[in-house]
Amino acid sequence: APLAAELIMPEVFYNVVGFIGAFLLLFGFYRTSIGQWKHKSFWYELDNLFGAVFVAVYQIHKQAYISMVVNIIWATVAFTGLTSFAERYLTNGRRKKRRK
Repeated sequence: APLAAELIMPEVFYNVVGFIGAFLLLFGFYRTSIGQWKHKSFWYELDNLFGAVFVAVYQIHKQAYISMVVNIIWATVAFTGLTSFAERYLTNGRRKKRRK
């Protein structure tokens, strides 16, 4: 049993590191997409730095599917951001036309 625990613990550790990294990247992207963070803010840059390092540690350890998951979620968040942008653009565009 101790040998099994020694084999499982590194895998659990790297999986947790990879998921934390993915979460950080997506969290920063989401907050920026909805306008809560600016793309040049300190918190956004810090979030991206730690997220990227954590994902890189995971990917160096083992080739995994975390990149695929990140890209699918990233695309979903990006779509949500584009939808929000479109709604803001249409709303602001209508207001400008009414004022004229």
